[in-house]
Amino acid sequence: MDPATLAALYTAFYTALGTLGLVAADTYINANTMYLETTVSEGVKEEGYEPEVVDGIFVAEAKKITSTPSLVAAPKIQSSKTVPVSAALAKAAGLESALVALQGLMGFIPPKMVASIIAEDQKQRVQVVQSSNGGVSEHVVGEEADLKLVLTGYDPQTGYFYVTVEGRTADEDVDELIKDAAFEAVLKLEPYLALLYRVNERAEAGEDLAPARKLIDEAIAAQPGAIVHKHRALLENLRGIVALLEQNQILARQDFSRAIASDPNQPVGFLNLAFLEVHEDHYQEAIRLAEKVIHPKMWPVTTDPVLRASGYTIKGVAETEMGDYRAAGESFRNAVALNPKSSEVYVYWARMLRKAGRPAEAAEKFDMARQNSIHFENFPEMALLYFWLTEKGQVPLERRLGMVEEL
Repeated sequence: MDPATLAALYTAFYTALGTLGLVAADTYINANTMYLETTVSEGVKEEGYEPEVVDGIFVAEAKKITSTPSLVAAPKIQSSKTVPVSAALAKAAGLESALVALQGLMGFIPPKMVASIIAEDQKQRVQVVQSSNGGVSEHVVGEEADLKLVLTGYDPQTGYFYVTVEGRTADEDVDELIKDAAFEAVLKLEPYLALLYRVNERAEAGEDLAPARKLIDEAIAAQPGAIVHKHRALLENLRGIVALLEQNQILARQDFSRAIASDPNQPVGFLNLAFLEVHEDHYQEAIRLAEKVIHPKMWPVTTDPVLRASGYTIKGVAETEMGDYRAAGESFRNAVALNPKSSEVYVYWARMLRKAGRPAEAAEKFDMARQNSIHFENFPEMALLYFWLTEKGQVPLERRLGMVEEL
């Protein structure tokens, strides 16, 4: 194609996209979307794993991981196997390179990832059969190959990356290889949400938390040594939750304190340390910490109603244990005003009323807790929303599994 024709096509394509606003729209809409392309070796295709199958498993797993409930982090990268409109038009016109050039001029490199399943060291499984006359024959009973999945891609925050996941064979579950790769991809792109997912997954399954703690340790070690660092604070807080799951309150206290030091403007560290102070019967200190979130001296640490309601709930439980039922009732009312869908507020409020010798009102509050149980949700990073507070500090913490009749 001569330069003049190419220039004309390029100009027409640029004008068409500019007129429709597709380049700008794609830049705005798709800047946080990671598009996935997949290649699969022939041997794996024969097992039914066409690229679109791998795409589906990978994207579904990545979305599951990044959908772990969090009050302090939202996914920055969404997964998709659908290309942007401008990319589809460019491909149809055979002008993909022109689109890339346009995006480059706009300072935009779209997030993209390529997943390749590769079969290595393919070999035959042979069965040796010995006959009655002493002869030996070999029969091929199947083939196997060491598999690995290679991820390459680009993300504006992470930059270019390369991840290899290996260790599976063709006669094992290829689905698990793909899911492992999805986790590694999210761990690379959004490490906090990946680790939050892993902690919750292992806790729900009753599995050893050491592997999750090791990943958190590695992530913390990789953070800059700055005195204040927001991402390190979240990781330190999450490691404190792991310590609570392991019934190690000493380590939990250390990590929550570190999280507060790393980011004094992040409320979860204060709330989790306040929760631990109530559990260990240090009620005044718990109230002091909770009030840093609900009654800051200078500026609000958070405007999130669920986090502020959690602060009031912890304060109300501490006041209950101190016998200040009037103050506790006021704290619980404030918590409900901020988070009317809460079930845990009504549980602790009912417990306070029962202690105060008001059983009829306690039963009424517990009915409200049961009604709100349809909204019940665990948040792994928040102690109050992941464990039930007990009335006695020596009683081990229990992870919230749903509504409880007694605490």
